[in-house]
Amino acid sequence: MRVANRTISLVPIISLSIFTASIFAQSIGTSQKSPSEIAREQSKAVVVLESLDDRSNVIAQGSGFIVTPNGAIVSNLHVVQGASMVRVKLPAGDMYKTVDIVDVDDSKDIVILKIKGFQLPTVRLGDSDRIETGESVVVISSPEGLTNSITTGVVSGVRRLETHRVFQITAPISQGSSGGALFDMTGAAIGIVTYVFKSGQNINFAVPINYARGMISDQVTTNLARLQPPPSQKASTSPAPDLAEAPANEEKIDGQLSNATRGRLGRTQQEPMFVRPDEALSFFYRLVEGIGLSNIDEVQELTRTAALTKTKDKDNFEEYTIKYLSIYTGVAMNFNKPERLLSSVELLVNWSVTDLENTFGDKYKKRTVANEKILDFGKLQSGKQLIAVMDGNGNVRSVRFSKAK
Repeated sequence: MRVANRTISLVPIISLSIFTASIFAQSIGTSQKSPSEIAREQSKAVVVLESLDDRSNVIAQGSGFIVTPNGAIVSNLHVVQGASMVRVKLPAGDMYKTVDIVDVDDSKDIVILKIKGFQLPTVRLGDSDRIETGESVVVISSPEGLTNSITTGVVSGVRRLETHRVFQITAPISQGSSGGALFDMTGAAIGIVTYVFKSGQNINFAVPINYARGMISDQVTTNLARLQPPPSQKASTSPAPDLAEAPANEEKIDGQLSNATRGRLGRTQQEPMFVRPDEALSFFYRLVEGIGLSNIDEVQELTRTAALTKTKDKDNFEEYTIKYLSIYTGVAMNFNKPERLLSSVELLVNWSVTDLENTFGDKYKKRTVANEKILDFGKLQSGKQLIAVMDGNGNVRSVRFSKAK
């Protein structure tokens, strides 16, 4: 807008700027809070979700959080898949039943449910794009139905999947925490607790809240009956890697094994070990934690449902590869000789350098080793060495973790 008289307009413009800055500062909640303050202010909007079958039996339990006063609730899709109805329990004791869905994103495991509420408590949403590795966080969820359980930790990494990023967090979570809220220290919800890495030490994951922002509405678009069936009827509390054999009575589709069954069995090199990329990533980091500790027999037992192929056999090491850990990624594992301990794990990807930097940062050195162009991140705080290997087109073809020398 063109200002005709600068002298007269100056004071109103400054006043408006100060007012706008004040409102913005309040909206993002810049003041740091204690975990107890965050729990007191935000936990009223964190709810227990119980998935019910057609006989009203509880078949799964998870968490969620209210994001509109009229009852839109953010949670994980896997918490409600396969349910005939969802029972929503608020901390104040109120209870709702619903079959209504606002929106779904199956690749990111997000669902927006809708209950018929009015002037309900809501969480305050933050900007997950501003979160950095090392920041403190608070999780409010309902593990095993224990309403408003609080845990604390830090964001220990921002990991890149094929379709989106996830926060790796150290805040402990348990069965039933899926769908709970991840808060920064201003008390803003910046993530959706998604799954727990059962065999790791505080290796858990959350989906950034910004992926859900565009989905949030009070407009119902579908219902539970129209959702695709879950990868497993055991879905619910956490989709952490389940390496058990598929149930004998698993439903078949058009005479073919379902994707979930094929994903578990990994019967050929073209069939993934995990259907979902986040499950594959969780399993990959499980292998990373085993570098220098796990022997080949233990790893073969972990990967018994996959098409594990020996791809190299040298004097001092041997390499095994799973071509499709998920439909997007593979994994290669090196074992030293004669101990046959896991010495390195390599995630086979097709990333841009930007994807890599968004996941691990931009603090690396460019080097050429044995005709391979690599980006060397050096020794990490975990004690592991990290390098990214480039292809001829300047893209990242693998991310390799090894024991630091």
